[in-house]
Amino acid sequence: MPLPADRFLPLFLACQNDLRAFIGAMVRDPALREDLFQEVSMVLWRKFDSYDLTRSFGAWARGIAAKKILESQRTQSRQPQAIPPEVIEAVAAGFSQAEQADTHTWQERESALSTCLDQLPARSSALMAERYHKSRAIEDLAEEFGMSVDGIYQTLSRLRRQLRECVSRRLRLAA
Repeated sequence: MPLPADRFLPLFLACQNDLRAFIGAMVRDPALREDLFQEVSMVLWRKFDSYDLTRSFGAWARGIAAKKILESQRTQSRQPQAIPPEVIEAVAAGFSQAEQADTHTWQERESALSTCLDQLPARSSALMAERYHKSRAIEDLAEEFGMSVDGIYQTLSRLRRQLRECVSRRLRLAA
C-alpha cells in the first residue's frame, strides 16, 4: 500500500540538515554537493511509496545518498579523490547514532509541521502545496507564480528552512 504523500514533508524536513551534512562530509565541491542533495531529494520523493515506516527515514535517505555519492565518484572527474565505501558507511553509522538520540516521534513532528504550515502566508502555503502535495513541476510553478525557475528553487529552499526552524522551535518548547 503506497504511503500518503503528506507524510513525506515532515520526515524530509526532519532529516534535511543531516542529509546535507552527510553529503557535505563526503563531497568537497559545493556545486556537486548541492546537485547531489537535489538529486537525492528527488529520489526520496519518487521512491517514498517504497519507504518502510518501521525504519529510520534518515537512515533510508543516507543509504540513497551514499549510493548517489559512490555513483558520482565513478562518473565525476571534478572530484579529485574518491572516498572508499567503508568510510561512507562509517560516516552514515555515526549519523544514525546521533539520530537515535532524538526522542521525538514522527507524529509530534507532523503536528508541529502542521502548525508551522498554518502560519505561512497564503502565497507561500499555496506554493508548498502545489509542489509537495500536487507534485507540480518547477517550471509550471515558475510560470504560475510569475517567478524564475531559480526563484522558485530559492523560495522553496527558504520555506523549507523556515519550516524546519519552526518545527525545531516547537519541539524544543514541547520537551
